[in-house]
Amino acid sequence: MRLAILLALGAVDYELSRPWRLFVVLATVVYLWQWTAFSHRREAIRVIRQRRHRLGNQLQLALGWLQLGNTARAEETLSLVMESERAQSQWFRHLPSRWTYLFLRWDSVAEERGIGIAWLGIPTLSPTYRMAWMLERRLSQAMDMVKTAVTIEFYGHGFRIYMADVVPGHLPPGWQAADPGIEYWWRRPVSANAPNSSAPM
Repeated sequence: MRLAILLALGAVDYELSRPWRLFVVLATVVYLWQWTAFSHRREAIRVIRQRRHRLGNQLQLALGWLQLGNTARAEETLSLVMESERAQSQWFRHLPSRWTYLFLRWDSVAEERGIGIAWLGIPTLSPTYRMAWMLERRLSQAMDMVKTAVTIEFYGHGFRIYMADVVPGHLPPGWQAADPGIEYWWRRPVSANAPNSSAPM
């Protein structure tokens, strides 16, 4: 449907005289902007629904333990919930909304695939658009390779993605063998002990 609308706008633009072409181009830009905004809103709603579903399951589990009289297990479950929420509260502190959304979305993607994802070094993060773009690309690759868990560690203007459960083999450019597993560095800190001073861009 969207493609048909774009093709129709393009055909109209081709047939119109110059003054009207500008109007059609502006209409196309507005349509594409609204299309992108709608896609982001739909994705945000999906993430919120998943987080609510996860929290509801965890609270239901704690309630079940209480009904069975096992307060120790109920406290353990609630402690895990609070620890998770406390860790995720860092995503909303002093970070641009783009980065908060990035963390929420990839956490949701990982959970859907049964993968544990750990974000380390967030207080040291110096976020940039280029860094977010690079992280998105490498996380897409990581999700296609990882089996159980992935760790993302930030170092100011750089980051490291590490997966211990992936056997080194034919890896995408930039990825390298670790001990154990594989890793990807972007703007590796000078203090890091590694054969290369930086990962390929």
